Amino acid sequence: MIIRAALLGIALLAGSASGAWAADCPKGLFMADAGPDAASALEIGPDGRFRYIFSAGAVDESATGRWECGDDGTLHLTTEPPPKPAAFALADVASNGKEPFTLLVTWPNGAGVPAVDFELTLEDGDTIADYTQSDGWARDLGERRPRSIQVSEVFFGTKSEVIPLPAQEHLRVHIILTPNDMGVAAFRDTLVTREDDKLVLHWRGGTMRYAPAAQD
Repeated sequence: MIIRAALLGIALLAGSASGAWAADCPKGLFMADAGPDAASALEIGPDGRFRYIFSAGAVDESATGRWECGDDGTLHLTTEPPPKPAAFALADVASNGKEPFTLLVTWPNGAGVPAVDFELTLEDGDTIADYTQSDGWARDLGERRPRSIQVSEVFFGTKSEVIPLPAQEHLRVHIILTPNDMGVAAFRDTLVTREDDKLVLHWRGGTMRYAPAAQD
C-alpha cells in the first residue's frame, strides 16, 4: 500500500499545483485522508478536466472526464467516455452427476472470481445467501432443488438478473463475469461539495473528504 500510495502521488502531482479557489471554483490537486489501507486523489484541472484515483486493498478505481462548477461553487463530475459496466452472463448449466450443487464464477479467461455474493432460491422458497471462493462454491442440497440464482459484485455494484435454473438435483452452474470497464468510476453529474478548504466527493452512497495537497 505504501508503494501504491507513492505511485499515486507521482502520477497526479506531475504538472499539478496545490489546491486553490478561483472564481468560486476549486482547482488543483486534492488528497483524501482515506485511512491507513486506502489512498485517493482528485485533481481538478483549469481546463475543465478532472482526474480521480482510489485504491484500497485489492480494489483500484479511477476516472477522467469533465467537471462543471455550479453557481454555489459545487462541482459536478462526469466520466468521459462513459465506461461500459461489467456484466454477468450464464455460461452453462449441467448435471453434476451425484456431486453437490456447484456454482463457479470465472473471468472470460477461465480464472475463478472470489468474493462474488449470490442468492440461491430453492423450489420450496428457501434461500441460501453466501459468496464464492476462487474455486467456486458447493453444497449438498439433499433432495431440495434450485429454482433460480442471482449473483453480484459488491464494490463496483455489478449485479446479474435473476437466472432461472432447471428444477433438478446435482447441478453445476457456470457464470462468467466480463469486466469491460470495471474499475472506471461511472461519474454522471456526481456532486462534489465544499467544506471550508476541503472538497467532499459524494459517491456510492457515502462521502470522502479531500484536502489541498501540500506544496513542495
